[in-house]
Amino acid sequence: MSERRAFCLSVVRVSIPAMNRSSITSEFSHQRKKVDIYACSVLVGVLSGLIIVCYRTAISFFELKRISFLSLARGSWLSLAAWLVGATAIGLLVAFLIKRAPYIKGSGIPQVKASLMRRIHPVWKKELPYKFVGGSLALGVGFSLGREGPSIQLGALTGGAISDAIGRSEYKRYLVTAGAAAGISAAFNAPLAGVLFCVEELHKNISPTMLTSSLIASFCANAVMWAFYGNSPVFGITLNAVLPLNLYFTTILIGILSGVVGSLFNRGLLAFQVAYKRAFANETLRVSSAFLIVALVSIVAPVLTGGGDRLIEAVETGRFALWPIIALLAGKMVFTLFSYSSGTPGGIFLPMLAIGALLGSLSNSLLVPMGVPSGYLENFILIGMVGFFTAVVRAPITGAVLITEMAGSFAHFPAFILVSVIASIVSGLLKTKPIYDSLLVQIAPEPLKSDSSRPVILHIPVLEGSILETCTHVQEHLPAGCILVSVEHGEDDIFPHADLDIQPGDILRIVVESGKAHELKEHLIGLGQASSGCLEFE
Repeated sequence: MSERRAFCLSVVRVSIPAMNRSSITSEFSHQRKKVDIYACSVLVGVLSGLIIVCYRTAISFFELKRISFLSLARGSWLSLAAWLVGATAIGLLVAFLIKRAPYIKGSGIPQVKASLMRRIHPVWKKELPYKFVGGSLALGVGFSLGREGPSIQLGALTGGAISDAIGRSEYKRYLVTAGAAAGISAAFNAPLAGVLFCVEELHKNISPTMLTSSLIASFCANAVMWAFYGNSPVFGITLNAVLPLNLYFTTILIGILSGVVGSLFNRGLLAFQVAYKRAFANETLRVSSAFLIVALVSIVAPVLTGGGDRLIEAVETGRFALWPIIALLAGKMVFTLFSYSSGTPGGIFLPMLAIGALLGSLSNSLLVPMGVPSGYLENFILIGMVGFFTAVVRAPITGAVLITEMAGSFAHFPAFILVSVIASIVSGLLKTKPIYDSLLVQIAPEPLKSDSSRPVILHIPVLEGSILETCTHVQEHLPAGCILVSVEHGEDDIFPHADLDIQPGDILRIVVESGKAHELKEHLIGLGQASSGCLEFE
């Protein structure tokens, strides 16, 4: 008789009163665990919000100092030379930080994904302060990078720190996810988009407990941001009129354009990384030379520097003609690709939105001469932001909600949904992988090997059409080394007796060996998805 069947028979022999007492104790323990996670999520949200407020303030301080210094140094060659030398010295400092903590490079979102997939093990004591300092200095010098990706990583590291501080490693995935949601909420003043980003990008599927903890942390971080910066939208774009239904064909055209340009952006980013590493094999030289080049660009083309919020404001005024818009679009794209390929701490969220705004302005310049009524520039700018973001990241719901929250207007939500769907389809037809998936492979191409036999619990979602219809089917298809311990159905934890029906949306809790967790998780997620007889569209 197999060990699994022997285990099941031993459970049957347990007396009914004992089972009742055990189930009551288990239910109480499960509810207590949820309360603990939610309480910790409040702390994660507040601390993440405070850290990101400080991060945003530091970036603004350095940016204002740069703009002020360069405006005064225009006529002085000595001052400009001092600026170039100083920027290079800052680059050497950032290169030193990267050498000490390699996972602070780039936006931080691929690192968070790799951590949640157990491919890397971040050390928050080093990475949190180093990311804060490195990102602040890089954006202060003028890299075409954003604060949003680093804010997500800073929030996730804060969640990991809280988990370590209270000594509850089983809470880490919940608190890291909650911290990531808090990060994007505080960075963009967009609490709902923060939660949706965790669902669409970090996990793809999410349990009710994790969703609730993310909502709590996202709200708390947003409240902290409101206390310091107010609750006004990030983009103060005023819409003169809502785009009428008879002009929705323009949304489709912008979606197609965004999908094509987004595909070029993704491929270009990977190509730039390869080319820059070949040109400067030494990482210290690569980072310091990037700071020198960015310092030069901040002198000759300051409009391209920074994340792009000032560029978006300039585009909204409508003072740019067709060819200047094309030049700005090409310049911002190339400079963003260069900035990110250097490996400097910083994200691409805000630069993506700036490029999307330029695409919307370009569309307006092309469509108005063709007979489309004027007066919809602001509408096309917002639609372009959603389209380009979705084409690059492939998170359509997050893109639509994010721009809705950042603009403070729900009037164009149907148009946002349409453009995000079109951009995502076009990007998929061009066989473009989501950018963060591509960057994840670079950071953690292989799962970490471990000799540890420590058990860990995997949460496997069951989707519509899965072959896992009952617990018996689950037991038949589980690979060796996997034990089904419970089924999470909504707010309830259910013992996996043989005849229990598995419903779409249920979460299977399966115990596996920690060293094999990543390999088994990918296989188990495949079991939980639609069977081969069902059609799926990529």
